[in-house]
Amino acid sequence: MDVARVVRTQVTTGELDPPQDLVNSVNDSSVPLLDVVKALGEYLTSTEDDVRLKGLTFLTNLVKVISANRINRQATVTLTRFYLSKLDDFDSLPPALSALIILSKLPTFDDDAAVEVYRAVVEQVNMKAYVQATRHLVYQLFDSFLALHRQALKNMGADFLNSYTKMVDGEKDPRNLMLLFSMDRVILLEFDVKDLIEDFFDITFCYFPISFKPPPNDPYGITAEDLKSALRKCMAASPYFAKLALPLFLEKYATAVGQSMKDLMLSMAACFPVYGGDAVRERGTELWDGIKTEIMYSSDKSVEAAALSALESLMRTLYPTEADAPVGLAQDIIKQCLDILDEPEKTQSLAATKALVALLNASPSTGKFAVSQALPQLFKQFNRPSLPSHRVPILWSISSLLIAASKVYAGETATRSYAQERTFEHYREALMDTLREGLRTEGLKEAATRGCVALTEIPGFWGRDEVEEVVRGIDDALLNDDDSDVRSAVVTGLTGISKVHPTVIESVTLPLLFHALPEHAPGLYDTSSRDKYRSILRSLSELCVQPALFETLVIRITTKLDFLTSSTASAEEQTTQEARECEVAYAWDLLHCLAGVIDKKVDDKHVDVVKHFDTIVPRLYALCISAAAPKLGGPEPLFRDRRLLTVVGRITERLVWELNADRQGKHFAAVFAAFAQGEMIGILPASVPKPPLTSSPLRLGAPSPEQDLIVLYSSVVQGLKADLPFPSYADWLAASVNWAINHARDSFHVRWAADMIAAFVNKRASGLAEPLPGMLETIWVTDVQDTSKEFETRRRALLVYLHITKALALVRDPLAYTAIERIVDVFKLAYFDPAFVNEAAKGLGVIAEGKGKAKERGSHLTAKLLWAQKVWGFALPRIIEGDQDAKGKDRLVYLTAFSALLPLVPASLLLADLQTILPLLLRSLALPDPEPRTNAITALHGVLETKNLSAEVDTLVHDRSVEMVESLIKSVFSENQESLGKVRAAALRCLATFPDAVRFEALQGLKSRVIKDLGKALDDPLRVVRREAVECRAKWYRYGQPT
Repeated sequence: MDVARVVRTQVTTGELDPPQDLVNSVNDSSVPLLDVVKALGEYLTSTEDDVRLKGLTFLTNLVKVISANRINRQATVTLTRFYLSKLDDFDSLPPALSALIILSKLPTFDDDAAVEVYRAVVEQVNMKAYVQATRHLVYQLFDSFLALHRQALKNMGADFLNSYTKMVDGEKDPRNLMLLFSMDRVILLEFDVKDLIEDFFDITFCYFPISFKPPPNDPYGITAEDLKSALRKCMAASPYFAKLALPLFLEKYATAVGQSMKDLMLSMAACFPVYGGDAVRERGTELWDGIKTEIMYSSDKSVEAAALSALESLMRTLYPTEADAPVGLAQDIIKQCLDILDEPEKTQSLAATKALVALLNASPSTGKFAVSQALPQLFKQFNRPSLPSHRVPILWSISSLLIAASKVYAGETATRSYAQERTFEHYREALMDTLREGLRTEGLKEAATRGCVALTEIPGFWGRDEVEEVVRGIDDALLNDDDSDVRSAVVTGLTGISKVHPTVIESVTLPLLFHALPEHAPGLYDTSSRDKYRSILRSLSELCVQPALFETLVIRITTKLDFLTSSTASAEEQTTQEARECEVAYAWDLLHCLAGVIDKKVDDKHVDVVKHFDTIVPRLYALCISAAAPKLGGPEPLFRDRRLLTVVGRITERLVWELNADRQGKHFAAVFAAFAQGEMIGILPASVPKPPLTSSPLRLGAPSPEQDLIVLYSSVVQGLKADLPFPSYADWLAASVNWAINHARDSFHVRWAADMIAAFVNKRASGLAEPLPGMLETIWVTDVQDTSKEFETRRRALLVYLHITKALALVRDPLAYTAIERIVDVFKLAYFDPAFVNEAAKGLGVIAEGKGKAKERGSHLTAKLLWAQKVWGFALPRIIEGDQDAKGKDRLVYLTAFSALLPLVPASLLLADLQTILPLLLRSLALPDPEPRTNAITALHGVLETKNLSAEVDTLVHDRSVEMVESLIKSVFSENQESLGKVRAAALRCLATFPDAVRFEALQGLKSRVIKDLGKALDDPLRVVRREAVECRAKWYRYGQPT
């Protein structure tokens, strides 16, 4: 390689990054580094500043990228001295520093070299003369020395410390400060700074408190909190700061407000333990006076929390162990708090309680003493209150101390042991009496419950008998109190107790709750009974997530469902539609409770869910299959109701998905045998000796109740993993498609069959690569396109076709885009076949449904990254082109298709091409069908809610804002008032965004009209619409007014 030619070419052309060939040659030793330096000689020594800088930069860039082992000791020494000679050259300093940083990290760079370079930089570099980037390089070099040559800098003693403080003094850039604060902390911790502590105080505390506000769109991402945290660590790095820092803290009390006060409190909390008890004790009373003000009177909760943290740190510093008697300041603080608590109705009483809690948290010494002084007074006040209303805040004060104690002794980060401290031993009876009284007194139940739960969580405080007693009291509140806040607190409390004492809840609470559930559904007008049992079920759904209680829930609910289906109420009751609806509602609530608990357990990754699969699923199957069996006379079986079947399907899919491959395979084999050959015995529990059905529910001519069982089959297939072995892919798919199109009795069956087919194709697309194109062609040509077929048959075929297309689109299979193109092409026939083409356009919404969110239909489908964007990018240009070519009413179908696909993509993607999309969006607001119009309104809402719109988009939105508002008002006051509630609510939500998104001058002329029209919406028959109208009207009232 001609090194001289390469170097000359690079430098003269200004390409200062070394070519890869040269780097490789240096790395493999075919070109010595010395040859490159020689080739650069004329440039490195040039009298022209620009040429010299180019040569130096090229050499530095080469040093950065070559292997470290190519720079031997001699080369390191030579290069170091060369770069040191450039420190006094203003323009050459940045590349010289960059190279020295690289060299300083080499093993051949020793301590002597580090000291030499450090001294040279200190002597020759005037920091104030250089920009931020150059100063940052100096600090990076110092940081490298601290990391790799710390002992050498320590050996320099005061010489290093003095020069360092002078070099960094006056730095203001946040990027540099972050690096400086980290270096300062290392020096303060590891170097002997005692004699120079004032210098370090000056370069550290001069920034306190920090009031930095990052610029908009800051690429460095440095926040004020980052700087405050880094500075705080420096301030708390040396005990020698105490004499200088504590007076500064006291001085800042007078001027700090808001976030500065919060920073002050948090900084003190960090510094007190480091500064030590002796130093802090001298100023303890003054420090407490400042902290007390923020605890008692601050309106900012974050400042109050920081002040409590400072108080806790102060107490922990002064009284760190149980042996440190809490005399002096601790006694004064407790006395002041108790004096405030003498008047519990005042707002400061809550703050005084929080201060006592801080003392309890601080240390065993202050905690035990605070409890010993506070509880006797609080018990006395509770038993003999000045006013009955005082008992509420008093009990909350007691419970707050107990809650704090539970966290201290039983929290996740607990380091203290109740068995050693025994803080509440002298108050066992008094606590039980007080809490017992609270549990049976109106207004006190919530506080008493919280206190009871806290005591049950403290290890070893209460035995089983005491826990059972308080649980009975809490249960009484759960069943008999109508206050929603109390009930919520009670359920939360019982859930907490169940984690510590599950057997108590199982033996005391659950029997009581299940006994309170009615045997039969309350009547249609018995709303109080219905509300009561639903409240009980909500409580059970919270409590029984615990593994120890879940089994009881499963047994009790399935037994209750068995009883509901087999009980024989009077013939008159059973024959009324109202009575049946009530029974269905009750069964639905029971199933929904079970489904909700299963969802929570799966989300929390409880392993015991799968253990109960054989208890839950076969029993639910039995209820559904028994109901589907032919029945002569009598009332219709409860589980023929499709709403119940839908919940059973949801539970089945969720549980099947959690099974391992082996169990999934066995279960599906049994389900397949049941639905293909009619062998129902394999999926029923052992307690059912004879299956109610003996033939396949999917056979030709099967009655509708039997076909309803497709829900079970579909749910199992949707819950299967992709790698599970399956019967012949092509045969199974062909049979399922044929059933859905030609044999399913109604749309309910078709929908579940289509979901089943979609799940099958989605997870096994690779195995269907050969037969699937032919199947899709057959469906389209034979069933979809054939106008001689009945419309319902064509509609079903189209729905199946769309579900298969969605399944393929989710995995970005090329066949999906061919299918979408075919669907869009059919829109051209709108004039000849308008009903079917409109169905096809709306059907694109099937693809827009996508995978579905957790717990929704289709949530177990497989989806590849950016699948939706690819579908949108493929379909949109074709829809726009078709819309432009169409005339008159034929254009409506393209708008319908466009609106159907809108849920596919987020607003950010719409913004990228809003110039093209907005006209379609505005025209879609006038579509007659509510679903596509709602999609268009929702999409527009998302666009308007997007923050930081580009100038082009902002202009476009403002130019069309009047048209948007007028279209939305028309949607609110559509003639079809009953069927368009969803549209009206969406339109009002969208209208409410305009005052925040559009400048007032653009819509000033419409304000009065909008407010007048919104007044009519306040009388809408639907509550959700009225609520949206109130919020929207309030925003338009304030629109344009000074804030």
